[in-house]
Amino acid sequence: GTLEMNLNGFPRAAKTAKSCDLNMVVAVSEENKISIFQQKRVRGWWPFVKAGELTVGISLGKVEAEFHLVTAEEAEKNPVGKARKEPE
Repeated sequence: GTLEMNLNGFPRAAKTAKSCDLNMVVAVSEENKISIFQQKRVRGWWPFVKAGELTVGISLGKVEAEFHLVTAEEAEKNPVGKARKEPE
């Protein structure tokens, strides 16, 4: 499967899996959206929904994720997946 997120405006994450529900995606307002390009780092829980079926109200699952926006230099200096350092 795939997960598609608009990194310029996606819903704020829930702090816990229990508080992660479809309302955070269905009823999201512009002021409750975040941009990874402005925040640089975000962590939390987001619900999975089937594309085009937000109004049905069925969550397919939840994902816990952490996103860091880094420069190319930072990525080369500290590569991910090389077992050198755990994510912060």
